[in-house]
Amino acid sequence: MKEVAIIVDSVAMIPPEIAEKYGISVVPSHVVMDSKDYLETEIDREQVYARLRTKENLPTTSAASPGEILEFFKRASQQAKAILFISLTSGLSAIYSSATDAKKLAQQQLPHTAIEVLDSLTVDGAEALIAIEAAKAANEGRSLPEVTEIANKIKQRVASFGLRESLFHFDRMGRTVGAKDWAKAAIPTVTVLEISAASGGVNKPLLRERTLTKAIEATLNLVEERTKGGRLHAVISHTNVPDKAGELKRRLLSRFNLAEEVYIGECLPFVGVVNGEGLVGLGFYAED
Repeated sequence: MKEVAIIVDSVAMIPPEIAEKYGISVVPSHVVMDSKDYLETEIDREQVYARLRTKENLPTTSAASPGEILEFFKRASQQAKAILFISLTSGLSAIYSSATDAKKLAQQQLPHTAIEVLDSLTVDGAEALIAIEAAKAANEGRSLPEVTEIANKIKQRVASFGLRESLFHFDRMGRTVGAKDWAKAAIPTVTVLEISAASGGVNKPLLRERTLTKAIEATLNLVEERTKGGRLHAVISHTNVPDKAGELKRRLLSRFNLAEEVYIGECLPFVGVVNGEGLVGLGFYAED
């Protein structure tokens, strides 16, 4: 039996092969379309994006319930002595709250399983990086306090930069927070927002450019300033724009000293509904 099982929500967009490699379990969220509730793993992605393009009768989202997360805790308790659940930022979602409620339920139903719930204060690739490092530590046989400490250290270092050609969907879902003025701008721009512990787990506007090419260049300049030449760990995410994600990866590889392979993950429909089509996200941190 393992010491610690790692569970994350689907916003971390852990690629299936990476989840399998490191033994990470992923909790899906829900998409509500035409008054019907779907697990995001059971709804057709292209159908969701087609609806988003119309900007009419738009789908909404809901977090996994405490009961659903508890079922993941029960399964994990059969394979590990303890569990670490890593949630996307509580500043933008109810998933952290659901997980803490599930932990309370588990105290009664799984009294011999220690559970910690970590608010990552970030999203997408940055959340994935926290989960991957936690899973590596767990696979080395580290204890729950040790694994949680490692996850917290990475949490303080990672950042998620999201490049969006439109803030329409992000704004209608109430996620723009500090970037509402940008969402209402008359002139179309590519915006770059940060979500990290440094931003308090909510959006911090970073920059705007007229084209994606210029936005990528400006974003990589910011990454260079932040990382100061340290070896980079990075994960790229996207909502139905693999070509743009690939371009970001190509330029990242040509410019930085990478510590390991750069993963590209396509976000599940929950993230697609919140952000719309066209999001390219970069989660990263640098080694000392």
